[in-house]
Order: sequence, then C-alpha cells, then structure tokens
Amino acid sequence: MKIGIMGMHYGHIGGMFHSAINAPNGEVVGIVEADDALYQQYTETQAIPRFASLEDMLEQAKPDLVIEGLAHHEKTPVIETCAAAGVHMLLDKPLCRTRDEWQRIKTAITKHNTKLSTFFTSRNHTAFIALRQAIQNGDLGDLVSLITTHPHKLGANPPSLYFDADKYVGTFHDLAGHGVDQVRWLTGAEYTGVHALGTLKKHIGTGLAFDHVQASFQLDNGALATATADWLTPRDARSFGDTRFIIMGTEGSAHLRAYADDHVLVVSNKSGRYEPELPPSMQHVFVENMIDALSRGEENAISTNDTLAVANACITAEESARQGGRFLKIRGE
Repeated sequence: MKIGIMGMHYGHIGGMFHSAINAPNGEVVGIVEADDALYQQYTETQAIPRFASLEDMLEQAKPDLVIEGLAHHEKTPVIETCAAAGVHMLLDKPLCRTRDEWQRIKTAITKHNTKLSTFFTSRNHTAFIALRQAIQNGDLGDLVSLITTHPHKLGANPPSLYFDADKYVGTFHDLAGHGVDQVRWLTGAEYTGVHALGTLKKHIGTGLAFDHVQASFQLDNGALATATADWLTPRDARSFGDTRFIIMGTEGSAHLRAYADDHVLVVSNKSGRYEPELPPSMQHVFVENMIDALSRGEENAISTNDTLAVANACITAEESARQGGRFLKIRGE
C-alpha cells in the first residue's frame, strides 16, 4: 500500500514514520514538509520524493494512506482534502480543536467513505496490554470506576501553539486523549456526559488557559470515569509523565503505572493477587496492521468511530472546564 507523509514537524510523527517505513506491506511514496532540515533528517537513510503541497502528492504519488505530523490547527483542511481524494488517514492525537472542525471532519469522511485511525500509542504499550488481558480474563468483573492520570512535562522549549487559543486544543484534549480512548477500549462503553474543572497554578501568564484539568465522565453502561491532565511533571522526572490507571470492578481491582516504570497489580476474587508479566510493545507493527485491515476493507483496530468519539468527549470536557464545571451531555451528532 502506498503511504504519503503530510508534515514532519509536530507530535509523534517519528514513531509513525518508522512504523510506516518498516511495514513490509507498505511503501512511503512521498513527503510534504517545508522545513529542509526535517526533510533531510527523515530521508538520510532512504530516498523519498518531496512534494510542494498535499495536492501535488495526492495527484502524482497517488498514496492510499496519508500519515500526518501537523500542528492542531492544520489538520481539518488536510483531512477534508484527503477524504475528497478517497485517501484514508492515520492521525496523531489530538484530532481537532472545535466542535465545528469535528463536524466538518465527520461530514467529509462520511460523504467520501474514507477511514481514519489515530496513533493512540498507549493501547500498544506493554503495561496497558497486560491490563486489558486481565480485564478480558474476567479478573475484574464488570468495570465500575476508572481513574486515569496524564501528567506531562511542558519542556524547556514548548511549541508556541500551546499558548495560542486559536491553535491549541487545550491541556485536557492534548494530554488526556489517550486515557479517554483507553476507557472506551477497556469498558466497551460510550460517553454520555461530563463535567470538568481546570486551574492555572504553575504556568501563569504564558497563554495556557489551564495547566491542570480533571474531568468526570458518565458512561452508558453505568460506569464512571475520571481523567486528569496536567503540565506539572517536574523537570528532573524520569519520564515525560508518570501515568497511573486505577480500576475498580465488581470482582477485582487493578493498579497500573506506566512510562517512568511499567507495572500492573491485579487483585481478583477469581485469580487472587498477582503482578502479570508484561508482554512486548506492539508499536512497531501499528502501520503494518492498519494496512492489513484497510486491504481487507475493514477499519483499523483504532477505528474511525474511536477517533471521532474520543475527540468529541475531549472537546466537550474542554467546553465544560471553560464553563466552570457545568455538566454537559456528550452528543453523538
């Protein structure tokens, strides 16, 4: 399958690019990136044609799948253009900034029957794979309470878009999108409502609206989920952020720690207390697996619906935080 790369200048594009380059069923046929140094960096070991625009790449290289490494405000028109050309997309999180952009994306992909997937890396991270296996084994019973945390370093030289409300999706959508995806993935439930609160304590005067946000979600199966996101991780921490996930079910509980150290503890009426052996990460085969699914005419494991549902929940949570914690229904539209 032919793969095009639209933008190399933001997000997790490095991991996405290498997964694409190493996919035995894929061929990277073009790159659009205005920055000469970035283009050279990614083509030092393999020659990949460079195009001046997305339209040029679509017309001349004719990719079947486009992968993006774009800033938040750049994505929506690119998705619309790819959809109109019948080209599927693999996106980095977050999807978009506003409800209007979300509706534009949904309208475009529905009209042209194109598929989206999102590079939610935590699904393929070793500790989360083990956690899901414990849930699928029935060791927790029905999931009732889920708490997921997403602390992060802001870094010494953060992108300027973080401080521009017309370009940035917001702290919660940017950082907690992984956890919002995981809750749906682990429960099989959909979000129906949320109330969220935000505060600004550390990065005052930078342009950030909030540097800490916490959101409480209602799910359609009666479970409840709380997700937090913050730019408060200390500079000297061992990872970008030390994530926690605490789950209580009718038959057991699980505590997960990821990134600084990977560890899962399960306490179960069925299986007792145990610390599961952590399986290997599956990040490297993400693009390979997506190509296999698309070749069969199927959705990727992280589907178009997953991509839209997570963005919808995060956009609604951001709206609630801006409204001081007002409970908002999450509409499917």
